[in-house]
Amino acid sequence: MLKKYAWICIVSIMFLAAGCSSGENVTGKAIAADPDIYEDAAAAKQKAKNETVESQIEPQAEQVIQIKTGEQYYDEIANDKPAKEIRNDKEFKFSPESIVSTQNNISLSLDKIKHEVKNEYWGKITGITLTVLNSGSMAFRPKALVLLYDEKDFKEEWLKPKAEIEFDIEKIYPGEHASIEAIVNIAFDEMALVKHFKLIIVDAADIGNKPLVVVEKEFNPLLG
Repeated sequence: MLKKYAWICIVSIMFLAAGCSSGENVTGKAIAADPDIYEDAAAAKQKAKNETVESQIEPQAEQVIQIKTGEQYYDEIANDKPAKEIRNDKEFKFSPESIVSTQNNISLSLDKIKHEVKNEYWGKITGITLTVLNSGSMAFRPKALVLLYDEKDFKEEWLKPKAEIEFDIEKIYPGEHASIEAIVNIAFDEMALVKHFKLIIVDAADIGNKPLVVVEKEFNPLLG
């Protein structure tokens, strides 16, 4: 009986040992065969992050270099205005009743002088209509100087402007013209004497008032 019991214990121990050995092998194989899900998940997450960053980066715009011709630089720098904005007044014609003078590629027309006779002793010029046409290559800001004298005036008065007429424009560009009806108040006396009238265009930026173009007219106040 004791032998039988011992034999059963030995057989049980053998089966138990075999089962443990078999379980270790199965567990080992399962650990070796299964992928590392944590490493794969981290790699997939990093890959998705990289793709998202790359999709958000916009490609840089191609740089465009504009090359201007010498003529364009001349128009924008020397004349301070693009050529495409310059109005072409080559077909402009002065009134046949105007007095026109052209100097330095600039034309000036005296279109009208309005004057009043107050009495037999004095009168005054009240209005002047004039037109300037720039046929040159440079822009300038026009200003008109008015001279008026007769033979009895001192010569110092001959060169003294009696009025200055400002144009309501920044500049007059090549090919453009500008007209103005100016209101003035230029008194004179010696009604029987012929008056010498001069209209001078200068560049308002020139403090020396160098004449660019001059128009002259003589008139008798009593005769018009």
